[in-house]
Amino acid sequence: MNHKFRGRQPTGTPSLAWSSVVVVASLLAGASVVHNIFKPDLTLPPVDSVDGVKQEQPKKE
Repeated sequence: MNHKFRGRQPTGTPSLAWSSVVVVASLLAGASVVHNIFKPDLTLPPVDSVDGVKQEQPKKE
């Protein structure tokens, strides 16, 4: 039986690139939903010192 596929081939597993796009999109969508529900405070606290020694800020004139 010499039967060749014409047109589209039968569906199988998607390509690695398409799978990667789907994974990244689903992660971003999940993060968006979680951040819309919980609304976390993502502000960073001010840095007061480096190496435990308080440094003076330069004075603006």
